Amino acid sequence: MRWTLWIAFAVLCVLTGTSWAIPREMSDGLPLLEQQGILFGVVGLTALLFAGRRVWSRNMGLRYVRLAAAAVGFFGVPMVVAEYARGSVPAISRSALFALVPVVVVMAVASGGSAGREERGARLFLMPALAGLGGLLLLLPLQFSGSPRGWTMLAVICAAVVLVGIASIWLYELLRGFAFANAIAVVGLANALFLLGWSAVREEVMWRGKGLASVISFGSLADVVEVFLITWLLREMLPIRFAARYLVIPLLTVLESYVVMRPGWTVRMGFGTVLLAAGGGMLLFLRAGEEETVLSLR
Repeated sequence: MRWTLWIAFAVLCVLTGTSWAIPREMSDGLPLLEQQGILFGVVGLTALLFAGRRVWSRNMGLRYVRLAAAAVGFFGVPMVVAEYARGSVPAISRSALFALVPVVVVMAVASGGSAGREERGARLFLMPALAGLGGLLLLLPLQFSGSPRGWTMLAVICAAVVLVGIASIWLYELLRGFAFANAIAVVGLANALFLLGWSAVREEVMWRGKGLASVISFGSLADVVEVFLITWLLREMLPIRFAARYLVIPLLTVLESYVVMRPGWTVRMGFGTVLLAAGGGMLLFLRAGEEETVLSLR
């Protein structure tokens, strides 16, 4: 990969992994989904100012719809699912479940067509993805509710995990057909309409002046930067490589918690950390063949 991709990927992982330390002044203002909808709207409208007019034509309407649907599946739907899973599935358990995304991506690519070079190459990444998942499961204390709602939300989260994995592959293909400004405009506006529309249907929209002002914060700026970085990396990085972030980010968070809290090390913690680091590293650096494998769903 180009050095610019490595830098962008590292910045994204560090920014997301340390998000717990970023002040969230807007937490007492608007509901979370409305906050995110407004932020996506800002991203989309800003990008729209730089989008090329010639590209925005009727004959590309279907491509816009596909890109918007894939973007909502990757960004918006998981946000809605995570919000309504609160209280039923703890945040730590949700993070562990999303570590399944690399497994989903590898399996989707490997089963995407005839057994050619790219499918055989994709299968080489399955063991690293499973190793990283196993390492995270050793590190995180998983808790699940035994109530019917708990099991229902668990199933919904698993469905969202599958959707995110497949949407990342679609976005890799779709985003490369657009100029970046046009692509980020579609991503931002589509998710803004989805999240604000969902909030309105649920009657959770609170257009308070103080709440709107609270969106302007350092935490909001970090969220906007994440959206730009994720969209660009989805466009430029192979899906399996980019899926490694679901292992690298928890690894950084775990290491930070070790430094801050200084817990006593155990064999289980050490083995889990090694597996998580090895799985994420192999997804990033393992070569499937003499040439970089082009991964796609067909």
